[in-house]
Amino acid sequence: MIKVLNIISDTNIGGAGKCVINYCKSYDKKNFNISVVVPKDSLLIPELKKTKVKVIEVDGLKDKSLDFKAFFKLRKIIKEEAPDIVHTHASSIARLAAKTVGRTKVIYTRHSVFPVPDRIKHGIGKAIYKTSNELTTDRIIAVAEAAKENLTDGGINENIIDVVLNGVDKVPLSSQKEKDDLKKKYKIEKDEKVVGILARLNKVKGHEYYIDAAKIILDKGIKAKFLILGTGDEENNLKQKVKSLKLEDKIIFTGFIKDVKDFVNIFDVQVNCSYGTEATSLALLEGMSIGVPAVVTDYGGNPGVIKDGENGFLVPIKSPEETAEAIIKLLNDKGLYEKMKARSIQIFEENFSLNIYAKNIERVYKKVNDTKTKRKFNLLDIFIVLFLLVAMIIGYKYLKKTDTISPDYIKVTYQFRSNEQDPEISPMIHEGTDVYDSVKNYKIGKIVKKEVVQSTREVANQETGEYVSAPVDNKEDVILTIEADAVIQGKDIIVDGQYDIKVGNAAYLQGKGYATIGYIINVERLGD
Repeated sequence: MIKVLNIISDTNIGGAGKCVINYCKSYDKKNFNISVVVPKDSLLIPELKKTKVKVIEVDGLKDKSLDFKAFFKLRKIIKEEAPDIVHTHASSIARLAAKTVGRTKVIYTRHSVFPVPDRIKHGIGKAIYKTSNELTTDRIIAVAEAAKENLTDGGINENIIDVVLNGVDKVPLSSQKEKDDLKKKYKIEKDEKVVGILARLNKVKGHEYYIDAAKIILDKGIKAKFLILGTGDEENNLKQKVKSLKLEDKIIFTGFIKDVKDFVNIFDVQVNCSYGTEATSLALLEGMSIGVPAVVTDYGGNPGVIKDGENGFLVPIKSPEETAEAIIKLLNDKGLYEKMKARSIQIFEENFSLNIYAKNIERVYKKVNDTKTKRKFNLLDIFIVLFLLVAMIIGYKYLKKTDTISPDYIKVTYQFRSNEQDPEISPMIHEGTDVYDSVKNYKIGKIVKKEVVQSTREVANQETGEYVSAPVDNKEDVILTIEADAVIQGKDIIVDGQYDIKVGNAAYLQGKGYATIGYIINVERLGD
């Protein structure tokens, strides 16, 4: 039996965390012994425990790849667990700790795809990136061919990289009543098609082009509603764009959705407009599992999931006209649609089911386990790797450096608002407690006031044609007043050296037992 210790630094449930959970649901229990190390209070813990794997909590590591304080804690866990393989996810320090233990082999998964910075593609940066990665790992798993290209662009030897596309659970089918009720909630008429996009509302996800495509389709007289699921720092800009087009009743923002199953069941077409970061989209896989054809950009991992003309269409990035044309083809050609629906399910079952995903991961485990163990790191090795890692960090910060007008700390009080939040979250939030950025674990202040109000949404009054505020059932907005120490850097107000306090910025907050997403809505006071 091969013993594998997964180590992940995520405190929220993102793409990497979902992949770990999905593997733990379906691994070969006869031949593998799986356990997972996570940060204390991570939202991954309850989901992992459902799979019955051993979960080990560590104090530290929270959303930090290089948490040097966690080095000895991780090393102690690795020595006690004595795994054959340590499999890391976004945790460089875990790789280094594992390499100092001895017989343990190391794998890490590259979960992201993004344009490779020039400082990594050339010269000393490329040498540092290549050497530090190859010294601290035996093999690398890339979740898409595009992710592999990112790695090789940084000089990493392609012979130590395996491409393993993600896998997901098949989405349960909703009953007709469930689908009708959801459509009624969002005022989707029986004769309207449903087009949906499920991605963080960030610039590089291309929602603005999705909105432009929707307008083109609606201008052609096609009856459809366009759903935008999720939240992110572009939400206000996107809502303003929709308002300026007078399409609020046709393009609907759902806010944060905890369980997307019901929405995927009402999609006729799923869309992905990414142009800056995209690996193997779990959302696309979930749609494919029940036969939802997709129109996606030919970027990142999308071509590995959607086969042009088979289970959907590939279109160029930033091309609303071609996106609209492809969606119209699917909506208007019933024969083509049914063909692509059937092919979507077939491709999913052949390539992206949880069983297929688990077998592909385990094939890498067996390959690594059967190879000769690299020697244990000595003190000189550790020094070299640490030097390289620190050099990368310093070089990056140097490139990002801004002039500081005043190094003196001042008090700043600002307001954060989360929209359409589940009611069970607010009782966990307490005045007088510290809050952190859940993405990078910066401390961003202390809550000095909490307000909870009923969520509302602007809807059209069918009789008057005016927009009015209407309550959103079972949702509430939480407004937090947060006090922090900050410095002025140019025009920016910076907390903890890196967190930019600016009205309109998205904020990813985390406290004990909860995490929430919202926006900074006001900077109330600056003082001594």
